[in-house]
Amino acid sequence: MAEILKIEASNVKIGTDDGKVITVPISSVAYPDPHEGDKVNLYQDDKNYIVKKASSGSGIYQESSNGSKKINKHLFVWVGNFLFGGLGVDRFLRGQVGLGICKLLFGWATLGIWALVDWIISLTKAYGSAYGNTEEITFDAKGNYTR
Repeated sequence: MAEILKIEASNVKIGTDDGKVITVPISSVAYPDPHEGDKVNLYQDDKNYIVKKASSGSGIYQESSNGSKKINKHLFVWVGNFLFGGLGVDRFLRGQVGLGICKLLFGWATLGIWALVDWIISLTKAYGSAYGNTEEITFDAKGNYTR
């Protein structure tokens, strides 16, 4: 699988499986917000390339080499947070294992208020202006919302 090595002003350098480095114009990247380290698929039509982001398994959860995590926002908000937020699943998905265990063990003591607050925050973040035009929510290595 190919990987974005470097993003310059108007070009993207991509390393392929066979050790080649291909430089394509940034306009050939067919997904929003590309980053160095993204796994991509290359498609060639004559001399032109199209670069698409590689899907990881189910397309629900992706972890980058820098420790950031991308999660499908609909599944995160409605399944991970609304349905199973009281069990700390939302915190585990974000990579906040300690808070996930704490929420699992002591979340009942807050009478569901902790889960409700987390759900409202994720709902406003996911469908508000920060992530309104994308299908993924991004968390940094510490589990904080990033953009």
